[in-house]
Amino acid sequence: MNRKAYELANRIETEPGTVGELLLESPGEFEMKRYKNHMLQEIEGEKQAKKRSFKGVSVAACAALMLLAGTVFFSDDVHAMIRQISWSIGNALGISGDLADYREVINTSVADKGYVITLQEAVASEEKLVINYTLQREDGEAMDEILTADGSLYINGINVTDGVGGSAEFLDEEQRIVGVVLEFFVEDSDLSGENDFQINFERIGITDTVKGNWNFAFKADGEELIADTIRTAIGKTFVLPNGGEITLDEFTSNELEQRISYSLSAASGYIFMVEAEDSNGNKVEFGVRMQDKDSGHMQNEEILYDGRLDEEAEKVTMTLYAAEMPKESGQMSHDYVQVGETFELTLQ
Repeated sequence: MNRKAYELANRIETEPGTVGELLLESPGEFEMKRYKNHMLQEIEGEKQAKKRSFKGVSVAACAALMLLAGTVFFSDDVHAMIRQISWSIGNALGISGDLADYREVINTSVADKGYVITLQEAVASEEKLVINYTLQREDGEAMDEILTADGSLYINGINVTDGVGGSAEFLDEEQRIVGVVLEFFVEDSDLSGENDFQINFERIGITDTVKGNWNFAFKADGEELIADTIRTAIGKTFVLPNGGEITLDEFTSNELEQRISYSLSAASGYIFMVEAEDSNGNKVEFGVRMQDKDSGHMQNEEILYDGRLDEEAEKVTMTLYAAEMPKESGQMSHDYVQVGETFELTLQ
């Protein structure tokens, strides 16, 4: 992903006076649910000055993907206007590995309210669905700013979106085509088999919002990507400054991502980071992508720029860091402190 791309994050409505804030003074289920939904927005907001790319793309292994609905018949003029770009999820994420076995090309367009959205690909994986789409004006004119669409994900007819993240950028110098990659996080859905997916985009833009209907439906099966995921148990427990505990449970790696899953006990007041270096000299950083009061996972942030731990390496050294979550606002302090001792993990 182009490092000059714009940072985006999941947007949800909050009551007056709390926009952009996390009410976590005494974290309970309500506050933790809000934190979970805001996780990418708040953490990535701290990194905007450096990367300007919105994260949150979890690609799902789509062994079988078939378009069911969302097709619109266009006039010849509109057909001529729509510029099809060969822009895959792998290109969007900057991944050099081959995702061809896990993605399916959809390449279907829907037009409404003067805008055309073309859903290009989808990949399903563990606890997430990743898609990429392009957005253009129906009249073919340039856009003054990067616009993205906001909507909901349904699996088998049920709204399952727990959080959304991703990145966006102009794909052409004329600024007529925006490319967006999104990852929808879903915690309680089994994506290892075939499911019916529906994505309903309802709004375009943040200011001067354009409301409309850009709906897509398809089938997807994440079995292959999940089956090809390499798993290494960690089983390391660390005590936090407040007496709570975090246990790093498992390291997983596949063509889409590398992640560390963890469980929590009385530790909901923190977010986490792991710095890792494999025995072949590759260094990466894992940042939180999803967290609730009991568990979460960190994802290799460098993989967006083709940086990953070598699956052929024999060992990897990991160091855990923690930072307190904000108690009065959503502004992260980014004051991470090391927790426990650095440890070495033998990769499987």
